[in-house]
Amino acid sequence: MFSTIKKVLVAGALVLATAVGFSTTAAAQERTFTVFNRSSYRINHLYVSSTDYNYWGNDKLGSDIFYPNYRFDLSVAPGWYDIKVVDQDGDSCVVRDVDFRNGDSWTITDGTLIACELISR
Repeated sequence: MFSTIKKVLVAGALVLATAVGFSTTAAAQERTFTVFNRSSYRINHLYVSSTDYNYWGNDKLGSDIFYPNYRFDLSVAPGWYDIKVVDQDGDSCVVRDVDFRNGDSWTITDGTLIACELISR
């Protein structure tokens, strides 16, 4: 009987240690990228989704507004992402395949948003 309890406790400890290890590894792999708004549009919402998934999650701006000529820091694990932006008029579009593998920044321009809106229609 005690042998069975020991086995259950050891198995539980291993599962817990593995789960903690995975979450620590994932958090440790995140990097901070600076996103610049060099467009003439105010961005009210910005969502990020890995290109492998179609889940947007929470608005990365929170209650903030991303004004032209401002910047903000975005923490993500290096990889390819789709970025959904919603501007001051409520227009939204998805910028596909943004490369957050290398470098340390990404810049949003009028051209980025116009091309994005044309593709999203």
